[in-house]
Order: sequence, then C-alpha cells, then structure tokens
Amino acid sequence: MLLTWIYQLLLLFFSVLIVYDIFKEKSKLMQLTAAVALIPFLLRLLMVK
Repeated sequence: MLLTWIYQLLLLFFSVLIVYDIFKEKSKLMQLTAAVALIPFLLRLLMVK
C-alpha cells in the first residue's frame, strides 16, 4: 500500500513537471510532444491500464 502511494506521488510530480513544460514551451511541436508524453502518466495516475 505504501509503495502505491509513493508511486502515485512520483507520477504526480512528473506529471506536474510535464504540464509546466507544456505551458513554458513556445514551440507548438514541443508542446504536442509533451502532451503526448503526459498521457501515459495520467493514465497510470488514474490507475487505468
């Protein structure tokens, strides 16, 4: 149970970093790339396989 919480906290941390990068980045291509990279993190955070 504790490992699940730690795993989800790490996922949340990296998801926030990716979202920050999406808003910071000027290039639309890099924003799109970061958004696509964010999808697996969000699915794992919501425990959807």
